[in-house]
Amino acid sequence: LYRLQWNRVWVASPNEDITAASTDANQADAISVSALCWRPDGKLLASGYSTGLLSIRHIESKESIHTEQLDSKITWISWQNIPQSFLNREDNLYVPLSENKWDMMTKLPSLDMIYSYNDTSEEELQDCRKLDDSGPASILLVGTQTGSIYLLISGFLMCARLSVADLLGTPCEIVNSVLACDLRTFSCLVKQQDSYRLISVESPMIATCQSELAVLATKFNIIQGTVQYMEDTIKRIRESWENILLEMDTKLASYAKPNPVGTVSADLMELLLFGTITDALNKFLFVDMTDKGLKRMGHSIELSYSNIQRLVIRYLHPVCQSLHFQLAELLGLARASHRYSVIGVGEDIVLAAIQASGLFWLKAVELQQVIDESMKNFKLFFRWLYTEILRKENGDIPEELKRMSQQDVLFIAEFIKRLDNSNKEQGESGVYLEKVGQYLKDEDLKQPPDYKNNTWNQILNDHPELTSVPFILPRDSKSSTYQQFNRLSAAVSKVFNGMNIDITHQSVAKVNLELCSRNQHPNQSNDDAESKATKAELLTGQLVDETSSAAGNKPVEVDIDDRFLKGNMDRSCQGGACWDRSKILYWRMGEEDTLEAAWLTPHPNSHIVDFKFYTKDILSVLLESGDVQTLVQLPIPNLQSNLKPLPFSTQIIPPDALNSCDIIEVGGRACSRELENIRASCFSVSGTRNVSVMLFRSRKRLRIYDMEVEEEEDEEMFNSSGPLTESTEPNSMY
Repeated sequence: LYRLQWNRVWVASPNEDITAASTDANQADAISVSALCWRPDGKLLASGYSTGLLSIRHIESKESIHTEQLDSKITWISWQNIPQSFLNREDNLYVPLSENKWDMMTKLPSLDMIYSYNDTSEEELQDCRKLDDSGPASILLVGTQTGSIYLLISGFLMCARLSVADLLGTPCEIVNSVLACDLRTFSCLVKQQDSYRLISVESPMIATCQSELAVLATKFNIIQGTVQYMEDTIKRIRESWENILLEMDTKLASYAKPNPVGTVSADLMELLLFGTITDALNKFLFVDMTDKGLKRMGHSIELSYSNIQRLVIRYLHPVCQSLHFQLAELLGLARASHRYSVIGVGEDIVLAAIQASGLFWLKAVELQQVIDESMKNFKLFFRWLYTEILRKENGDIPEELKRMSQQDVLFIAEFIKRLDNSNKEQGESGVYLEKVGQYLKDEDLKQPPDYKNNTWNQILNDHPELTSVPFILPRDSKSSTYQQFNRLSAAVSKVFNGMNIDITHQSVAKVNLELCSRNQHPNQSNDDAESKATKAELLTGQLVDETSSAAGNKPVEVDIDDRFLKGNMDRSCQGGACWDRSKILYWRMGEEDTLEAAWLTPHPNSHIVDFKFYTKDILSVLLESGDVQTLVQLPIPNLQSNLKPLPFSTQIIPPDALNSCDIIEVGGRACSRELENIRASCFSVSGTRNVSVMLFRSRKRLRIYDMEVEEEEDEEMFNSSGPLTESTEPNSMY
C-alpha cells in the first residue's frame, strides 16, 4: 500500500494471512492475490486469495483484523454502501437498539497500560471493538470460482450465500457482481465454459431482514472484539507466567524420582515436626537449592504471581462480565424467533455460548483462587525452608523469620501433605508445587482442585436434577482455563456461523443474457480465444469488456478479448460491455422488466483501450489512435434519448436492434483530452478522490492524474519513478 506521494505504508505477504487464518503455511508460496476492493470510505481494504481466503485490513496496518475462508478461489469483490433512504424506513423497529452499542460495556482497561502507572485518578480505557464499523452501513459481496456469491454485512458478518451455479444448473465462475439499492436484485456476470452471461437474480431475504442483520452486525462487532480482548488478556497472562516457576518442581521431581511415592512429603514433614533432616533432603536443600537460590526463586515467583493476579482481577474478570452481558442480550434477540430464526440465529445455540461463557468465567475465578492460595503457600513454605537452611548453617536468622505461629505450622503441614500427587488411573506420579501454570496450558489439569468439602458441590451431588436447570453450570474440575477459552471461542463462532444461510432456493433468475460465445466463431480455436481473455473485473455495477462483430443478418457475433463490465447502483444497476475494442454496449435496468441499451462507438481508426465508471453519471473511456491516447469523460445522461429497451427474456442481442452513438460527440470535444507521452494498457478512476491512474504497457510504471484541475492550471501528475510535482492534500489519499 502506497500513498499518492509514493510513501510506502505497508507490505503484506500471503504468509501473514495464512498464519492469521490458521491455514497450512506450506500453501503460502502457491497463493496469489486474486481480488482487491476498498470499503467506500477508503478506510478498509478487502483482499481475496486463490485459496478462497478473504482478509480485511485497516489502511494503517498490514495486520488482518478479520478473515473468512470461502469455498474456492475468490474471483471478485465489491463493497457497497446501503442507501441511507433504505436505512431510514419507518418500519425499522430496531434502529434504537442498533444505535445503542453499550459503550460502558465495551470500554475496558487498556492492555497497553498494564505495566504503567497513571498519577491521575482516571483509568486508561480502550474500546474492545476491533472491527471498524464506524463508516456508513455497507455490504461486502464476494464471488468465487465455483459460482457462489457471499454477503458480509459491514464486511465482517457472513450472513448469506447465493449459488448462481446451482440456480443456472451449470458450472460457472463469478466474474463480477453488484447488489441493487433495493437490496433485492443481484446483477452479475458469470463465465461458463463457452460463454459469458449477464445474470439478474431476485432474492428478497437481505431486504426483508435488513433491520435484524444490522443489529446482529453490531452485536457481532462487539462480541468478536470482546473475545479478541479476552484472548489478548490470556496471552498476557501466559507471558507473565515464567519458566522459573517450574524450577522448583523440576528439582523436587529429581529428588522424588529414585525414592518411593510419598518420600518427599515424609521427609519435609519430619523436618517440620522433629527438626531432623535425611541425607537426601540435606542434599536437596544445600546443593540443589541453597539459601541464595531459594531467595531468588521466592522473589521471582512472588513477582510473577502478582502480575498474573493483577491481570486476572483487573482485566480478565471485567471482560468476562462484558461478554456474558452481550451474549445475554443476544439471547433476548434470539427469542424473537419469528424475526431471527430465518437468518440462522437460534436460542439453543446462544444458550450454549452463554453456558460456555459462564464456565470460562468460573474457571477464571478458580484461577484467581489458586493464585491467592499459591502466593500464601509459597511465601510460608519458602520462608520456612530458608529459615531451616540458615539454622542448619548456624547463620543469623532475622527476627521476622523466627516468629511462626501454630496456625502457620498447621498450614505448612497441610501444604506438604498435598505435595505428592499420584494418579493411579493414568499411571502418573510426581511432586507438584506450582499449580498456576497448568491452568494456562491446553491440557487437562494435573492437580485439579479438591471440591469434596465444597458445600455447593455437595448440594449438586445430592440433587443431580439441578444440573438440568439451564442457568446452573456444571462443575468442570479437569479442564484448564485455556481449554475453556477455546471452547468459549468455538461456541461464540458457532452462533454467527449459523447465519451463513443458503438463499439460492429463495432466488429467481430474471435475466439470463448471453454476452459472448466462442461457438459463434467456428474458425477460431479455443486456445486463440483464451489467449485474448486477459482479464475480467467489476466495480460497483461493472461487468465485462467483450469483443464482437456483426455479420450480415446473423445475430451479433462475439469474440473474447479484454473484458470489463461497469455500472452503478441506481434503480438496480447499469453497466457496459466492449466488443472487439470497436464499440461498447451500455445498458441499464429499465422499467417494466426491460434493459435499456445503446452502442457507443469511437471515431474511425480509433479503438477502445479501457473504460470505467468515474461516477454514476460519467463514463471514463480511454481511446487510442495510432500513438495518441485520449481520455473521454462521457456524460451518461446525454445517452437517454438513444437508449432502446430489451425485454428481460432476451437471451441474445438481435442485430440492428440498438442505436449507435459516437463516444466523443456524446459529450463534445470539451469532455475529451489527449494524453502526452503515455501508452497505457488499462486505467482506474475514482470520482470521490478526483483521480485517475494509468498503468503503462510495461506494467512497471503508473501515472496519476488530478481530474478536477482548473483549465488555466497545469495538469498535476506524478510517476512511480519520479517525485510529486504538486499536491493539494499531502498524505491524505491512497
